[in-house]
Amino acid sequence: MMARRLMASCALYAILGPALAQSDVSLLPEGSSEMQVGAVLVSGPRAPGSAGRSTVLLPQFSAEWSNGVFLDGLLLGKQMSSDPRLQYGPLLAFNLAAQHGDNGRTLRPVLGAFIRYRPVGELRLQGHVIAPASDAGNGVLMQFSAGTAVTLASHQWLNFSLGIEAADSAYMQSDFGTARFHPSGGLRTLFASVHWDWELSPKVRMALALHASRLQGDAAASPRTERRNGVANSLSFRYSF
Repeated sequence: MMARRLMASCALYAILGPALAQSDVSLLPEGSSEMQVGAVLVSGPRAPGSAGRSTVLLPQFSAEWSNGVFLDGLLLGKQMSSDPRLQYGPLLAFNLAAQHGDNGRTLRPVLGAFIRYRPVGELRLQGHVIAPASDAGNGVLMQFSAGTAVTLASHQWLNFSLGIEAADSAYMQSDFGTARFHPSGGLRTLFASVHWDWELSPKVRMALALHASRLQGDAAASPRTERRNGVANSLSFRYSF
């Protein structure tokens, strides 16, 4: 059980982390690319609603090409807009099945889409939706957030965001359902995040992140939920080349 719970933490970061981290997919010059390698130390609940915690050290690899295609860990996407204020496109990821509970399922593909918009200044609105690409489904998860950035000092920034997660009944059942408790779909989580980014050099960046969440509705009422409030944090280093 511990191994599968640890896998759940890794899967959660591998799928949802990049979808949020790619908030500034750039418009690179034609024919160019940018790649990054690094590592991230992640600590957080072993599963949604769990009172136990896991801490894992994960390698990082990301790449971005001028045609809009980007790769981050187990997530592949394509930025399809030429407007620097508006970004949208498809996502393909893996590991969603391993994210849900202790059923020991193998890796399966996950399809999704993302959208991000900067209406004014540093205000960012973004959302994504993911669903299994196979017929052995686990439902649909949607996430929406609003955030902004503040410059602390030269080469240092703070990013703040507030958001919600919603899921259908199938997704809720896989995380919070039991033989006698069948949660309905709807609002699942309220969350707030803060990220401190420091550009140590033109090629090296460090980031410290804190993510706090609170389960809502049937997710909070589930007999599988040990703790409504969850706090996750991470420390990462990336080298660009």
